[in-house]
Amino acid sequence: MSEQGKRALKIFLEFWLLIGLLAAFNLFNYFRSGSKLFLVVAIICITGFIGWALFYFLYVRKREE
Repeated sequence: MSEQGKRALKIFLEFWLLIGLLAAFNLFNYFRSGSKLFLVVAIICITGFIGWALFYFLYVRKREE
């Protein structure tokens, strides 16, 4: 893996972890307080979590090869 590929993977993993933590935080707050706003934000974060992974594997990785 090239230096640029390692850098792209590091950036991907950092943002993926942060999006996952944000989703987990919102789900925790939803189950604790029951506020529907936390559920909506958690669903958006989970969608972003999956979308970010698909973007990386289908676009960034394919472009490197």
